[in-house]
Amino acid sequence: MRNKLHPIFFKRDCHILLWIFFVLLTSSSYAQRGYYDAPYKRYEANLGQLSNGATTTSKSYVQSDLQSEASDQQCVNLSATNATVQWTLTEAADGLVIRYSVPDGQSGTVGVYNGNTKLTTLTLTSTWSWEYLWSNGNPNNNGITNQNPRMRFDEVRYKLPAKIAVSGTLKIVRESGNIHLDFAEMEPIPTAVTAPSGAVTYSGNGSDLQTFIDANGGKKIFVPTGVYNVNRELYFGSANTSLIGAGMWYTQINFTNTSSLNGGLRANASNISFTDLYLTTNSASRSNSYKGINGVFTSGSIVKNIWAEHFECGVWIAQYNTGGPAIADGFTLSHCRFRNNYADGINLCKGTANSVVEHCNFRNNGDDDQAIWSADGLECINNTFRYNTSENCWRACGLAIYGGKNNKGYNLIIKDNLEAGIRVSNNFPGAPFNNDGMHEIHDITVSTCGTFNDTYNNPVAAVDIFSATNAGSQVKNVQLYNIDINDSRNDAISISKRSGDGIYNLSFKDITVNGTGKEYPNNNALNRNWGRGYFVLIAGSPNGNGTYCNMNYSNRGGNAAANEEISAIGSFSWTQSSNCSTVNVPVTGVTISPTTATLGVSATQQLTPTVAPANATNKNVTYSSNNTGVATVNSSGLVTAVAVGTATITVTTQDGNKTATAVITVNSSNIAVTSVSLSPTSATLSVGGTQQLTPTVLPSNATNKNVTYSSNNTGVATVNGSGLVTAVAAGTATITVTTVDGNKTSTAAITVNAATGNYFTIKNRWTGNYLYDAGANVGYGATVANNNYKWEKVAVDATFYILKNVGTGDIMNIENLTGAVQCTAGSNGWWSAQWSSENVDGTYVRIKNRWQTGAMIHIENLNGSAQYNGGQNNWESAQWQFQSTSASKKANVTAAEVTVENSVVSIYPNPSINNEFNVVLPELESGDSATVTVTDINGRKVLVNNINSSAKINHHLASGIYVVTINSNAFNVSKKLIIK
Repeated sequence: MRNKLHPIFFKRDCHILLWIFFVLLTSSSYAQRGYYDAPYKRYEANLGQLSNGATTTSKSYVQSDLQSEASDQQCVNLSATNATVQWTLTEAADGLVIRYSVPDGQSGTVGVYNGNTKLTTLTLTSTWSWEYLWSNGNPNNNGITNQNPRMRFDEVRYKLPAKIAVSGTLKIVRESGNIHLDFAEMEPIPTAVTAPSGAVTYSGNGSDLQTFIDANGGKKIFVPTGVYNVNRELYFGSANTSLIGAGMWYTQINFTNTSSLNGGLRANASNISFTDLYLTTNSASRSNSYKGINGVFTSGSIVKNIWAEHFECGVWIAQYNTGGPAIADGFTLSHCRFRNNYADGINLCKGTANSVVEHCNFRNNGDDDQAIWSADGLECINNTFRYNTSENCWRACGLAIYGGKNNKGYNLIIKDNLEAGIRVSNNFPGAPFNNDGMHEIHDITVSTCGTFNDTYNNPVAAVDIFSATNAGSQVKNVQLYNIDINDSRNDAISISKRSGDGIYNLSFKDITVNGTGKEYPNNNALNRNWGRGYFVLIAGSPNGNGTYCNMNYSNRGGNAAANEEISAIGSFSWTQSSNCSTVNVPVTGVTISPTTATLGVSATQQLTPTVAPANATNKNVTYSSNNTGVATVNSSGLVTAVAVGTATITVTTQDGNKTATAVITVNSSNIAVTSVSLSPTSATLSVGGTQQLTPTVLPSNATNKNVTYSSNNTGVATVNGSGLVTAVAAGTATITVTTVDGNKTSTAAITVNAATGNYFTIKNRWTGNYLYDAGANVGYGATVANNNYKWEKVAVDATFYILKNVGTGDIMNIENLTGAVQCTAGSNGWWSAQWSSENVDGTYVRIKNRWQTGAMIHIENLNGSAQYNGGQNNWESAQWQFQSTSASKKANVTAAEVTVENSVVSIYPNPSINNEFNVVLPELESGDSATVTVTDINGRKVLVNNINSSAKINHHLASGIYVVTINSNAFNVSKKLIIK
């Protein structure tokens, strides 16, 4: 996935501590954990009937032993002449997968039999296996010291000419080569998918498939049964395009070009779908940018029944190009298989939100199987992994959360990983863990994970929670409950600080650990004299706090002398929770809001469920539409209107199957505007200040909600196309909004006072950044770009003052206790908006809140917004310098010049409709360009575009208020944007 960082260990009483990950149980014990509805059944080789010299290896956790990478650490040696393994099938099936190993550089053959009838000979090759990470030159492997080969197994698949009947015999006979067999899987193959109605059918051999895709953008493209060799990446840049195969056992796309960026499917438009395909490559190494599926997917996207192997990664969800959706949002990926890849199974990256990955299998991958990574400062929010099985991952872990908020992993099985099972950390650059929300990890079985000797010859636990300094300095807000950790190779749970601050608001509840230290005394390449096999290890003296209850331990192994090793606990608070009740609170009902909605074609409506009672244990819900031809609904409750008609959307609780419905009417006829109103209806500004006006057009489902603005006195106040008013000179002006449909009007009275008061920029001691109004929150930037970076001190009394923004008139406050310092139209009477200065030295002060007496403004976590929680007096990130300034951008710039900058750069329409808005720029100097950056109310960067002139910006952002910053060598302007 990324360059792995070297773990750092912590000395304690001359011993160095380690940490390790989290181990889970097998699927047989929990029918609803893992990919429980997978269509295949497994037949383990060591449980089959062996003959003709076939022998079962001993069970071994020793990394140099081949079987350490096998299922349950055992396999069968079929190297003898005619060595045979056979099984009696419990289900009629005709789809065969064999997991095998042959020595590097060699191959072998086996005969496949239905009873005594030979069906075929299969060739088993080492082409895609045997990774020597410490010496293969890939930059992702820099610093790797473990010299045990990885990925020693691969798979072959074969569609039998007919089903082997239930109670029939599948027999595998060695014909040549040195072969080890791990298991076989058999499944009944469904009939081939036929071209859906309205689809165009591809009839080539793969060489011109991209040309066919380009010519049929926006359509359903059907690729019939066959093998198609493609010499490039397949790119989908037109919205609403679908690539549909005949099924993962019928349509195979083989990518023959092995160079970077020349394989896989890439989506860069809204509502791209991929279904019923088998994807393979000729590539046999970890080449960056060679993913099976790559790009961004939206609420209308379907990714289902995809089987991908021998890629760098199975799936990587992120926007690395321009022109498409800024982030992936609201899609579901299901019933897929990502196996035998050289890095991640799937990575939800760079702001991916509200997405679900479910009913999938991940096997034999070389990095995190299921990862959520808030890379490039784009926060990943509300994503879910559920009902998946991760197995035989040979590097990193089965489930990983790297930053963001409200992400979930539940009902999973993670099994036989060579390193960690579950990992939560800030180990990679990106957005940090949010102060709000809660990551939930629950109902998971982790079996035989962790090691004392990872790729860097360092130990990791089956469940690995640790802090670093690559995305803030804290890991926070993580709940783990109903977890079974079985047969951990090393420690079961590790909580540690590798660097940074520590781990906060961590909880463990209803945890069962059975068996630890299974690989002891082996896999100790550096001959470390450390204890291992602890149920819980706390290392590195982290700060923070964690609670636990119902921790059930048995069969401690290794050389651990105690259940918990906490001698290096530092100031970390590890306490038993007072609320250890395991009583299930059942769901009694559910409602949905709104219950009715009328939409135009392509419009969307977010539905919000309320599950009762409020303390119900399981509040998970699903959605369905009774008429997907009229309206569809995604897993997050976002309805999309498809065609004229009516549809009923049903929300169903997972617990109790309680339901509620919403009736959606889709209307293509014009709905006339009846009125418009403005908010606020009046405002008082200082010269140079701004005020965003927000129109409300009625009815809410009017077809054309576009509006225009005008000022009756541009010498006093101007207004741009998006409703942003800029104060020019003292006096009064009336701003009028007019609807395009019907010429309905409303007004706002603007009073402009001459600029007076004490104006300051507020500079941070640690970074040199300046505080500014970033929309809903206070942000920080390197340079004073406009009046949004300037603040007026308004005295409350001799001690406290209000910080009022010169550019927007909003005030700094923590009224809603969101974790970020807010900048909103608050009241001067709020104690949450009143601050005092505590002297540090003659230059710097700490800015402390009157209401929350321990709160001080800081930017310690560098998450894009100023914060107030957890600040410490010695932090330079919490120390500020008030620098006197004028109310203009520069001391020698007139108010009129500031107005010019704000008026010549504008955005429209505002509110944005139809997933687009326009940026109007003055003529730029030769070689100059403007960067358009959109941030949401959480300060999260959700869209970045570079433009050379006035341009239309396409987006797929949810409804809400955003801040658009347009920056060039000549100007830096921030404007609020409303998206309907």
